[in-house]
Amino acid sequence: MAKLIFFLKRKPGITPEQFREHYERSHVRYAQRYIGHLLTGYVRNYPTLALLDPSSVPPGTQPAPYDVGYDAITEMRVKDLAAIEEIGRIFNDPEIRPILKADERKFLDDKATVMIVCDESDSGVAFTHPPESVLE
Repeated sequence: MAKLIFFLKRKPGITPEQFREHYERSHVRYAQRYIGHLLTGYVRNYPTLALLDPSSVPPGTQPAPYDVGYDAITEMRVKDLAAIEEIGRIFNDPEIRPILKADERKFLDDKATVMIVCDESDSGVAFTHPPESVLE
């Protein structure tokens, strides 16, 4: 399974709440309309706390918050790389691209958007106890 991850930053002058509201009520609908048939999963993550090197914080101290610099981290799961190529084609379609860009300009600092193509690996289960080999 392949995944696209987008790091998105709000444009200057809008609040995190305005950013999220527009993204969820407008931009998500465009994604569903134009590329929804290619997606097997579509999740938006809105960071509420980030910590740098959290395993090195001395006991009894408060870790300092870290600014990741992005307001949303979006995951789009697809079946394969062919679906990613088709998404790229759709995003650049001369009729669709202007619609998407006009909406992005309402809430995104689109020049700061980062897209990463990933090969996803999932264990399929949540770990309740680490495997014995990890503890040795």
